[in-house]
Amino acid sequence: MANEISKAQLLALHVGRLKDAGTVGHEHISLIKRNNVWMALECARISRDILGANGITDDYPIMRHMMNLESVITYEGTHDIHTLISASTSPGFRRTRRNSKLRVPTFANSRSLRIG
Repeated sequence: MANEISKAQLLALHVGRLKDAGTVGHEHISLIKRNNVWMALECARISRDILGANGITDDYPIMRHMMNLESVITYEGTHDIHTLISASTSPGFRRTRRNSKLRVPTFANSRSLRIG
């Protein structure tokens, strides 16, 4: 768990430095949000498992943190939306000039899928 938290902090530091340099893109911000929300939720789940039955009571704030993180994922669609944003800048996805919809590359015996 400490390794995951340290990696998330280093990722935030690096993106912060990119922002200071003026070279950060929206895909960087999206990647860091997706990663850090997932990491925080996993840490809350591990903490709840460590505490056992006490992990779901009001004695410890773990369950409250976990419910807050779940609401971020549910209401904002954090994981799915940021996955789409990250995928839009990945090789293999391209924007057509006629419209701004994403196109998935065509594979043998299949039609292109439109996203958006």
